[in-house]
Amino acid sequence: MRDKKSALFIAVALVFALLLIRLFQLQVVEGGRYRQIAEDNTAKTILAPAARGVIYDRNGKVLVENRPVFMVQVLPSILASKDLKKRGAVLAELSKLLGQKVEYKVSADQPIIVKDHIDEAVAIRIEERKRELEGVAVAVRPVRLYPHVNTAAHLLGYVGEIEPDELARLKEAGYRLGDWIGKDGVEKQYDKLIRGIDGGRKVEVDVYGKPTRMLDFAEPVPGADVKLTIDLPLQEAAEQALGNKAGAVVILDPRTGEILALVSRPNYDPNVFIDPFDKSKAAFLLSGRHPFMNRALAIYPPGSIFKVVTLSAALEEGLTKPNESFYCPGYYKINNRIAKCWKEGGHGQITAQEGLTQSCDIVFYELGRRLGPDKLAAYARKYGLGEKTGVDLPQEKRGQIPTSEWKRTVFKEQWYDGDSINYGIGQGFVQVTPLQMAAVYSEIAVGRRMKPFIVREIKSQDGEVLYSAQPEEVGRVPISLINLSVIKSALRAVVERATGIAAKVEGLPAAGKTGTAQTPGLPHAWFLCYAPADDPKFVIASFVEHGEHGDRAAAYVARDILIWYNKTHGGTSEAK
Repeated sequence: MRDKKSALFIAVALVFALLLIRLFQLQVVEGGRYRQIAEDNTAKTILAPAARGVIYDRNGKVLVENRPVFMVQVLPSILASKDLKKRGAVLAELSKLLGQKVEYKVSADQPIIVKDHIDEAVAIRIEERKRELEGVAVAVRPVRLYPHVNTAAHLLGYVGEIEPDELARLKEAGYRLGDWIGKDGVEKQYDKLIRGIDGGRKVEVDVYGKPTRMLDFAEPVPGADVKLTIDLPLQEAAEQALGNKAGAVVILDPRTGEILALVSRPNYDPNVFIDPFDKSKAAFLLSGRHPFMNRALAIYPPGSIFKVVTLSAALEEGLTKPNESFYCPGYYKINNRIAKCWKEGGHGQITAQEGLTQSCDIVFYELGRRLGPDKLAAYARKYGLGEKTGVDLPQEKRGQIPTSEWKRTVFKEQWYDGDSINYGIGQGFVQVTPLQMAAVYSEIAVGRRMKPFIVREIKSQDGEVLYSAQPEEVGRVPISLINLSVIKSALRAVVERATGIAAKVEGLPAAGKTGTAQTPGLPHAWFLCYAPADDPKFVIASFVEHGEHGDRAAAYVARDILIWYNKTHGGTSEAK
């Protein structure tokens, strides 16, 4: 009997011990979590979106700002407490006021936006009838405004509601369903600093979900303001110069790496993405012209603008001299292949230096053959090609600088002399971006390559500097000063008396190079230049997709920019 009592006592003690342990776990160990669950069941948070930071150009001109818009929300927690008849009457009346059918999602918890960007008059009518429309609220939220419409669209980017794949990737960083985030350009690159911190009010609700009192309120914290490197008037001049042609323009300060202008066409109006109910944006997606592709950061064959790399390598490797004479009959024979010069009748006797000025293909076929792929690739990489520049924008491509090993790996073939002559004139497997080529010509212009950047400074609303860019040297011109002077002299002559004469502007001497890159269909047109030639303050990369002739299409774009600059800055005066 005693053993049975002892066993019973032990069993009861164990049960009580387990109950005490469980009670301790619930109240102490997990108490905070359950208190939060209980609070969530009796309280609802209504968010107050933060305004994104304002974006300015280098001189303080507003490029992107915010404006308030009215929106209508239904509050499921309140509508759920009403009977079907009353609920239907509210939704029917709201549908009449908005001119659209309003549906109710029973499963929703947070307020549901049923219409955005409503007129102020409609907002007032709804507010006047708020007693009849219980469960309906008019709210104000800040939205992006791009006052210059499609100017610098690819550079600035746009904002939109977060998508499922973005939310999955960014949830741990504090992003939530329904958030608006940057989708491209600076808006995307610096979204975490620009977006601010949402505020809102927490209200206690009864068993029917009806608010009874406010528990807490937090003011939204606006995002940080951004100052860019671009100059708005110069950006507008570059946009106008490119016009409706598909292509890109990049203007760099070679001394610092600051991007003074960046244009990509076709472009888009970022304002159309502000209203989530606006269906007109579909027209952009279906246009077939790829308006969201930033052509300034996309890859293309360079054509003759690559010849500066070829001549640099040949001079530095001792495979030619500036005054070495070549004979150009208008064609180049290699094995059983005939490769033509762009000048049908040929250039006759021509030196290596003059070959760059006149863009003689025969000279560069021969230099490409002498160098071979690996030496050419080594110098191309020293100029920064084949790698991203590191610019603080999304979409940048690496480009392609081939080697003999690369061809064996990719095509399972050996490298042929025919590949080398194509390489020498910037054709074949070579791929570059307009920004990369702007950096190459910047390196030639001032002897060093600076990392391109677009954001100068980011400041919080209380004036704290959150980010400040500093010019960063990332490379030196890979040739001697003597050889560099040969290249620069040839480029100066291109604009003075050769293929780049279309860009000759009185009072603003420039040095540059035209390029026509063969592709399926019409060729691409290039023109790279820097000015003033003796004291370079900016570099222009002009690219016209399927523009046929660099000496016309692309050079004319640069010419118009040079003319504008000469008029507004007094020739050789410095950009502010």
